[in-house]
Amino acid sequence: MIWMYAGNRGFTPSPVLKYFLVAAIALSALMAVVSNYNRHPDESNHLSAVLYYTNHFLPPEIGDPAVRESYSVWGVSYLNYHWVEYFLAGKFVFLVLPLLPDPLLAARAFNVVLFASLAGLFLFRSRSDSAEFIIPSLLLITPQIWYVFSYANNDAFALFISLLIAYQIIYPKSWLREFLDSGSFWSRVRGGVMSGGLIGLLLICKPNYWVFLMFAGLWILFNFPLNALNLRKYALIVLAASAVFAFRVGLDIYVNGETNFVGASYINYFLGGFEKGEGKLLAYQDEVAGYEFKPSTFENDLANSRAEVKLRAKGTTLVELFTKWKWHKLTFESFVGGYGYMNLWASRFYYYATFILYFLFSVYFASAIILSKNRQAILQLGLFILGSVTTVSVSVYLSWNYAFQPQGRYLFPVIGMLGLLLYANRQILHNSVVNAFLAAAFCLSAYSFIFVAVAKINGE
Repeated sequence: MIWMYAGNRGFTPSPVLKYFLVAAIALSALMAVVSNYNRHPDESNHLSAVLYYTNHFLPPEIGDPAVRESYSVWGVSYLNYHWVEYFLAGKFVFLVLPLLPDPLLAARAFNVVLFASLAGLFLFRSRSDSAEFIIPSLLLITPQIWYVFSYANNDAFALFISLLIAYQIIYPKSWLREFLDSGSFWSRVRGGVMSGGLIGLLLICKPNYWVFLMFAGLWILFNFPLNALNLRKYALIVLAASAVFAFRVGLDIYVNGETNFVGASYINYFLGGFEKGEGKLLAYQDEVAGYEFKPSTFENDLANSRAEVKLRAKGTTLVELFTKWKWHKLTFESFVGGYGYMNLWASRFYYYATFILYFLFSVYFASAIILSKNRQAILQLGLFILGSVTTVSVSVYLSWNYAFQPQGRYLFPVIGMLGLLLYANRQILHNSVVNAFLAAAFCLSAYSFIFVAVAKINGE
């Protein structure tokens, strides 16, 4: 059992992984360039939201005919919610259009630049401390990450911010850690403000990342227990995050007299009262959505709604969600490589090989932590399992109660959690085992991305 416990050697990312990450960025850029318009999930609607903000600073009024094309068959537009990435991407497009006159390519370039910037930060930081490359090494484990950075969408930015937050939490020399480790409130206060700002940004990104924020909050509390000084520091972080959140909500109230915070909608789905609510957005949604997708149809004519909507209300049991609808299979496969409109898949061998690789590494990682008998490490493992199960459970619940969407990208919040766990416990892991896992995962991912995604994305 010596191979399972690495003593003081620990895990240090191999330099070759850095070249792999550069290759992954190149593949994302290649996909952005070669793929045709609207070959990716809802890209036409994402692009409409981005292009709106090339010439606007405020969100649109609900029902504004100028943005009608941004509404999907569901009767909603990405412009109706608080996702800040569309504003940032729109301003990016405005700046680069003189160089990239194709708006589609310019919009895709925003996410490619995010990917390159994230990698560049860690490549630069890890020159003197290889451990700083641990979190970005996880960007190699699935090509689905490379895919979401290759086209216009609202997943890439949230993942980008979550990994920055994870880095700030775990790395001892980060601004946040310097702030939390300092013996006074005013020392390194920039770390508290900056980290609060990042948390605020993630709050107004996709709500599935709320689980990551709860995980991160518990992680910090375990390492920096409550006392008078830490309470003041936490208050500053919360204040900075709340300022970002309140500013975005305030824009909605200023423009429309109401807020349509997407997180509130998800809470309403959990409580079962979304279709019974009132407001401009719900009324307009019912006006412009296709009949199968109207909230009023869900409420009054459920039998004639879209087949994959409201499965629980239509009598589908939780067991049938897995046995009949194969939620687990489709979610896993799309987590490790499902492209286009969920119509491009790799061979069975690829998914079996990736599953076995993930499974073996998971067993090794958990066993190494448990056998170390390190109480803190075991507690961190338990927290990670809780965060992962919660992330999966939320996705299951929404697929069962609202719309069947077995999207692996909904599980991306787990990547930041895994980064924290891997970095914190690097000393008890065998260097060769972890590097071999990451290298093997990259090789499988490259096969899937090159020979399935890039090669077939423009096929009929």
